[in-house]
Amino acid sequence: MISKVTLFSLLLALMLGVGIRLWYMQQNDACARYLAGDKSLPATQWVVTGTRTIMVPCSDWLTRQPEKVQLLCLVDLVLAVMFVLNALLDTRAWLQRRRRLRQAG
Repeated sequence: MISKVTLFSLLLALMLGVGIRLWYMQQNDACARYLAGDKSLPATQWVVTGTRTIMVPCSDWLTRQPEKVQLLCLVDLVLAVMFVLNALLDTRAWLQRRRRLRQAG
């Protein structure tokens, strides 16, 4: 039996991940065109982080994103880890119940 926490953590992680992906698909910057094959553009992008501006390679997706998106990615990662741990605990409990039923029967 799969617990409610496992199902809800899976659904929330999937919904948040899809939302981040859909938001990102709407973003059109020089790095998106560079990664799509337009090598006439630079392989880096200037990103404002707090009071500083730093140059970030286009291959570093997460560091090029706004802080809110980085926070949402962290929340999504936490939800994914929570899902995996709860799924393992559910599987362990299911195996223990199965053993008990075999021993009793």
